Amino acid sequence: MQRRVTQIESIRVLAMFAIFFYHVWTVLPDGGAQNPFGPILGDIMSQGYLGVVVFNAITGFVLTLPHANPGGKPPMAYFDFFRRRFGRITPQYYLSLALWSLVALLAGAMPLAALGACVAEKLFFVQTFDPTRFFCLEPALWWMGLLAQFYLTFPLLLKLFEKYSPAKAAAVCVGAGWGLWLILSLLAKVSDTAALFDYMLYFNLPYRLPEFALGMAFAMAWKARAAAPRQGDLETGVPTTWLIGFLAATYAALPLAIVFKSALPALLAHMLLTVACLGLAGTLFVWPAMARIGAKPAVALAAATSYSFYLLHQPILGYGADLLRGHLHPFAAMCLLTVVSLPLSYYLSRVQDDLVARFDAKK
Repeated sequence: MQRRVTQIESIRVLAMFAIFFYHVWTVLPDGGAQNPFGPILGDIMSQGYLGVVVFNAITGFVLTLPHANPGGKPPMAYFDFFRRRFGRITPQYYLSLALWSLVALLAGAMPLAALGACVAEKLFFVQTFDPTRFFCLEPALWWMGLLAQFYLTFPLLLKLFEKYSPAKAAAVCVGAGWGLWLILSLLAKVSDTAALFDYMLYFNLPYRLPEFALGMAFAMAWKARAAAPRQGDLETGVPTTWLIGFLAATYAALPLAIVFKSALPALLAHMLLTVACLGLAGTLFVWPAMARIGAKPAVALAAATSYSFYLLHQPILGYGADLLRGHLHPFAAMCLLTVVSLPLSYYLSRVQDDLVARFDAKK
């Protein structure tokens, strides 16, 4: 069985593009409304944040796959796992944090004391516990706090998935995460404290646990089936019935989310969008062409660079938008910002990854 699941590489790149264009829209929202295609362009771009949902599922999938049967590796010791996982994400994270902190300091973007507090929280991955600084310096870095929480809970979750079937374990995680969300959203109507927690937990576990857990469940179920394919299974080792299920999830949830999202409570809207996103990601996973595309060197390199790209691209867009705003028509500014920022962000991401690789090679 192949060690690298190439269709995951393709999906990762698509999710990163979605997030990039969402951030383009956030810094120049007028360009999404005033353009030759009408406001629908802005409506589409504004949903790009859902790439994070896909990233979360991919994280659960990738971490679980090596341990899934058949032939799964035994789980690592807790501290060995933490050391390895945090050792993989902190070099690029701290480099990008240092870069944008220095830029913010030189640009006078915020008072020194506020910048220091912001950076200190991000250094220790606790930014999602302080609502006043969720989005300071670089808003996208809130996700790093959520990722750290998943790393800290993954060994326990893996034991849960190994003890019970993937479906049962995923059901427990979905019930715990979204069940607590439902309870707190109801309490938020009568309690300011509950309302604060309800807001905060959108950026934390357990609210976001189902996204990771569904990726874990799929890794276990898919590996078992791909190791013993049956007649009628697709080229990627996925049963045709799964493809039908993924398509049904996409085409049932997506229209409902589009039509009713603004009128639904946050939990129900998020549930619909999560089902639609993961249904679409599953459909792409099943499609053999995605595996072939993901095997291409350029796509594989872009996927490998996506982590640094995520860490670096948003401030480039923000500072670029500040320079262009008021000098160009909003749509022209959006187009120019995209054409310049996309390759620049990719180039800086490659540079950052190369620096980390050289440092690791010297150890």
